[in-house]
Amino acid sequence: MRGFIGGAVDRMYVPMFLDGLKVLGFDLETTGFDPRSERIVEFALVGSDVDGSHINIQSLVHPGRKIPRNATEVHGITDSDVRGVGNFESHLKDISEAIADSVIVGHNVLNFDWRFLEMECMRAGVEVPIPRAILDTLVISRRLMIPGRHRLGDLCQKFGIPMDRAHRADADAGATLLLLWKIMRSYPEKFEGTLDDVVDSLTN
Repeated sequence: MRGFIGGAVDRMYVPMFLDGLKVLGFDLETTGFDPRSERIVEFALVGSDVDGSHINIQSLVHPGRKIPRNATEVHGITDSDVRGVGNFESHLKDISEAIADSVIVGHNVLNFDWRFLEMECMRAGVEVPIPRAILDTLVISRRLMIPGRHRLGDLCQKFGIPMDRAHRADADAGATLLLLWKIMRSYPEKFEGTLDDVVDSLTN
């Protein structure tokens, strides 16, 4: 995982429980909040493979419906942006291969992004990919009782992480990875032990 985000982690605290693992920030942009009725318009998986090589899988996605104006106001993605691009199902093979046996990092990923992924897999009639673990920085920040608001933008501001392209999938996925590393550096005693220990104590 040493190659994560252009070597940014090389200069940061890297706990033993993640050594030698594939670690990927995961983020989606969508047409709305309900995975049963709304669809994905952009996805990103960014991070590093077990050998330290960089992984960056991202794409706009045609949602099969018009993108509501209020959604465009959040992420900036319009109907013209997704015209002619493939639907989410066309990317599922690459996404599933990337997620398999990886540590997925996301902000509110358990209650939002992962629910959308599960629904898209159900629509496509394929199994949901199985990661080694999911680390949700929203859950972790609440469990650690980090002072202040726990929205991604607020936490990134608190920890000095730039958010120049907030609410685009690749930018948010990368920012979430950096946020996790900043949190681990600030609370190293909470990230001791194995990956299972950390998941049990901070995300379950």
